[in-house]
Amino acid sequence: MRLPLLLVFSVILPAVELAVTVVRIADGDTLSVLATPGLPPEAKRGKAGDVYIRLLCVDTLEIWDDTKPKAAEGFTARDLLATLAPAKSTIVLFDNGEHFATDRYGRVLAFARAKDAKQSIQERMVAAGLSAYWRKWRDAPAPLHDRLIAAEAQARADSVGAWRTQPELMIRKASERPR
Repeated sequence: MRLPLLLVFSVILPAVELAVTVVRIADGDTLSVLATPGLPPEAKRGKAGDVYIRLLCVDTLEIWDDTKPKAAEGFTARDLLATLAPAKSTIVLFDNGEHFATDRYGRVLAFARAKDAKQSIQERMVAAGLSAYWRKWRDAPAPLHDRLIAAEAQARADSVGAWRTQPELMIRKASERPR
């Protein structure tokens, strides 16, 4: 008996990864870094030329928007991000694809991790209950996607961070998907 020949094609998406130096933390999901070759030239810049980075797949509670209530967890998220990515430290921005994208505000969209860390900053924020796994723009690439799902489930089960104080908001954020 002759078996059919099965051809398997695997697509390997190129990935972009870039080490950058942190300038400052804006809030729990936005920071700025020194302008570095490899970042989009059209990216939003601060007064000193630093480049704004919007962390993908997290959305922490507001601390700057005067039209929204300021929640303690928003300040806690900012403080955690400052601990994970302190000013003058090196972090690694990464994403799948050949280059970094920008959002409608010109911020660079990226995942991030401390230079020598295995776990992403997004995983730490979600595990602390300071953000749901926010998929409004898109899902994280595998295997980060599965780790973020697990981190969110654990934070929700343990009722930590905003899962304890604002569960309805967190459920809404967790359910947001691209339009």
